[in-house]
Amino acid sequence: MRKRILIVEDEVIIARDIESKLRGLGYDTLPVISSGEEAIEKAGDLRPDLILMDIVLNGDIDGIEATSRIGKLFNIPVVYLTAYADEKTLERAKVTDPFGYMIKPFGEKELHSTVEMAIYKHRSTEKLLDSMEGTIDALATALEMRDPYTAGHQRRVGELAEAIALALNHPGDEVRGIHLAALIHDIGKIYVPSEILSKPVQLTENEFNIIKTHPRIGYDILGRIEFPWPIAEMVYQHHERIDGSGYPRGLKGDEIIFQARILAVADVVEAMTSRRPYRPAIGIETALEEISAGRGSKYDPDAVDVCKRLFSEERFVFSGVS
Repeated sequence: MRKRILIVEDEVIIARDIESKLRGLGYDTLPVISSGEEAIEKAGDLRPDLILMDIVLNGDIDGIEATSRIGKLFNIPVVYLTAYADEKTLERAKVTDPFGYMIKPFGEKELHSTVEMAIYKHRSTEKLLDSMEGTIDALATALEMRDPYTAGHQRRVGELAEAIALALNHPGDEVRGIHLAALIHDIGKIYVPSEILSKPVQLTENEFNIIKTHPRIGYDILGRIEFPWPIAEMVYQHHERIDGSGYPRGLKGDEIIFQARILAVADVVEAMTSRRPYRPAIGIETALEEISAGRGSKYDPDAVDVCKRLFSEERFVFSGVS
């Protein structure tokens, strides 16, 4: 199947030359666009296999900003086109994780090799991530088979953590990592005796101390897997609190990675809105009151504010809560 390529270039002569070269190489080209604003819109509408993005564009949004926004919304690889490559521009561009650079003017051979490499890298990355997601799903399923009372908890935490991260404008790749970590954040409970997990009355202090080992055990399990995100550390830290009152390490402030801060808020809210063996569901209003009371002390203030807004504006609803 011929690959569809979107050219974002504000110089007509250069755009036509690139278009001609691509067609001669056997690619399908989509209508050329010349502004960052339109690049974002068309990326969503057309879903090309690759975008060739000029850095300097018409309009208020340059190619780097357009690529950043596209990365948060769509899974489309971008190769930068530029007539210059000063250090400051390259540093800005690097943050958006492009799939290549081409300095104008460039020949057909360079264009062909860069396009093919970008498409290959993107395809390989997707296969690797799909494999990782399959592994994570298997681990999550194994835990839920042992602990039916919390079946769905990790998935719902994943839904909310993803929504919070998106609302905080984190890049799409970071959001994906947070979502996947949420799906297995309680994997360490696989070593907790089932009679404790399903106990129908409040846990004793000793039993709760056993439960509190699950973040470390989860870290030990996941730390052996090489992920492109700090998933093991997110799992290790999801019960830490900004004031140091959390567990298992009593981390404070910036010692807690931002992904774990988001996960902590999502975990608390979901847990309070779901039934447990020893209590009925408490409700979303009480859950939001809890994170509000701990805003800035226990919980990340930005994550709290966004979480409350998602529910108050009815942009988020948990699926399958009982």
